[in-house]
Amino acid sequence: MRNFYSIFSFLIFITEFKISQSDGGYLTFGPQFRATVGEVWPKPYRQVKSDKFYAVNSSDFQFVAVNKNCALLRAALTRYSKIIAATANGNFSTPATTNFAIIRKFRVNLTQSCESLPHLDMDESYYVRGDGVVRADSIWGILRGLETFVQLLVPMSNGLLLTRRTEIYDQPRFKYRGLMLDSARHFVSKAKILQLIEGMAYNKLNVFHWHMTDDSAFPYVSSVFPELSAKGAYRPELTYSKADVLEVVKFARMRGVRVVPEFDTPAHTASWGASHPEIMTKCAGKFEGQIGPLNPTKESTFDFLYKLFSEIKTLFPDKYLHLGVDEVDSACWESNADIQDYLKAHGLDNGDLPYRYLERYSANISAMGWLQMVWQEAMIENSYMEWPKGTIAQVWFDYKKTMATLTKKGHDVIMSDGWYLYVLDTGADWEKLYNVEPTDFNGSKAQMAHVIGGEACLWSEWINEHNVLSTTFPRVSAIAERLWSPVEELSVDEARLRLEEHNCRLMARGIEARPANGFGLC
Repeated sequence: MRNFYSIFSFLIFITEFKISQSDGGYLTFGPQFRATVGEVWPKPYRQVKSDKFYAVNSSDFQFVAVNKNCALLRAALTRYSKIIAATANGNFSTPATTNFAIIRKFRVNLTQSCESLPHLDMDESYYVRGDGVVRADSIWGILRGLETFVQLLVPMSNGLLLTRRTEIYDQPRFKYRGLMLDSARHFVSKAKILQLIEGMAYNKLNVFHWHMTDDSAFPYVSSVFPELSAKGAYRPELTYSKADVLEVVKFARMRGVRVVPEFDTPAHTASWGASHPEIMTKCAGKFEGQIGPLNPTKESTFDFLYKLFSEIKTLFPDKYLHLGVDEVDSACWESNADIQDYLKAHGLDNGDLPYRYLERYSANISAMGWLQMVWQEAMIENSYMEWPKGTIAQVWFDYKKTMATLTKKGHDVIMSDGWYLYVLDTGADWEKLYNVEPTDFNGSKAQMAHVIGGEACLWSEWINEHNVLSTTFPRVSAIAERLWSPVEELSVDEARLRLEEHNCRLMARGIEARPANGFGLC
């Protein structure tokens, strides 16, 4: 940790070596971009700065809860106390200044009782003052405010920490700011998942969408159907127990991050068929020997789903379940003789199959008390489906047309098109991610109000245990700022040096981030 902070401090306070070029190449040395000092990421809604400063002794300070208190707050104060103590460990630092007063108490004013669970409509607004005041009406706002306050602190050569006299009034632009992880195509350990969530909190992201199963593997160890992972996981040790899931959910909750599970159906379920072929569709004709989506004509399919998701409901307290419902190819259904006989006997045709599945499955999920999210195909391809109130669509392609269509129908949507993190470009590709705007489509003011946020997606065809963090950070930071900060304040040129500082901050806190802007120390 000490080496990380040495790098962090040196990069921030290195003297002004400029890079100049001629036909012969570089003439001087140093980092390509000089990082900012004590700037906040994501950019706050409003910040008033001054040229006066305070100082903090990292071994002689304390957080004081001056109003409401709870376990969530106490845990947060402990975490951020450790981060502050570590911040002072750099060997290189800014020259000391005497133009300050020493702050020994940080006053944390939570004005209302703590909520126990983060939720879609939680209040994340807060107020921070540079002399050590953090105030918010909700515990979630306090968490965001603490992150901001600690980002203001930078080390001096005399061992103290410097913070600017400033006032920050902040609130998120969008209420849904997510990161999705596919841990089926490649298994990602619980330890790495916890680091991902920690990094999310450092960027004020608030939804961890856990895509846990897919065609390739079923790594969740169910107590109702243990054979699903016994036969569907890559290996017995590459699985998540109930205890693992509960730990992830608790870890995220303590940081104001929701965990929304996704067990994708009716397609992307080949791993389910390894132990339960009876609920799958056996393909025929040119698809002979393959298995397709879950069979919607069997009552046993829905009995199975009800039992499985009743168990899953006990592990994930969030109000939302992501149903999946993407890339459903009906060709296998159409090739199956039993399904075709069923349709004839009931006066139905192939176009009725998706509705039969969705109506039954969605009704069961609603009966369990869940609200629902779906990939865009579920709504676009099944336009007559009456979705429960509050259902959210996740848009991942053709966003200008899709966002306009779904918001016109009154559906809430989140944006993922352009934010697939497994698509890597050489260089500072965060700039491309930063410039994706969720409201960049033709629609009325009322339609824009249905855009509730966005989500970066970590599909894991090319991501595993060893590169998941560096693929994510600091690229997801660009998306986090797009979703948090006022749109009129967003500028790649202005953000570049702040991101350089923030990336060093992430590395100093143990997040394995890739370089943001070319050569330098971070």
